[in-house]
Amino acid sequence: MKKRLLYAIICGLFLVTLSGCDHSIQVVRFDFGQYPRLIYIANVDAELDFSGATTFATQRDGFQEDEYSFVLGDWVTVVHSIDFTTPGEYDVTVVKHLRGGQFPITFTIQVVDEETYRQLNEEER
Repeated sequence: MKKRLLYAIICGLFLVTLSGCDHSIQVVRFDFGQYPRLIYIANVDAELDFSGATTFATQRDGFQEDEYSFVLGDWVTVVHSIDFTTPGEYDVTVVKHLRGGQFPITFTIQVVDEETYRQLNEEER
């Protein structure tokens, strides 16, 4: 009898502990903390470069989680219509598929000719 009572108390405490979890924690969006490369050279570059990019999540209550390295995987879709041979501005949408939700992040990249790229680099110095 004492074992059953003790077992019931332990089960009850376990249920109280689990039901005390904060169900309001819910990711509502992702953003880049450090954007991927945004300027590309026409006829030299041929694909997007996400090295060095970081993302972070924002929860429903406004809390922003720490940044972490952006990784392409099965849960990420990259959508764009970039022509790496033609200078111009192009929109890129990265969609993270997590927990049954889709979280798009849209940004603009620029494809420039080599001379414009050299000029931009000289201005930075």
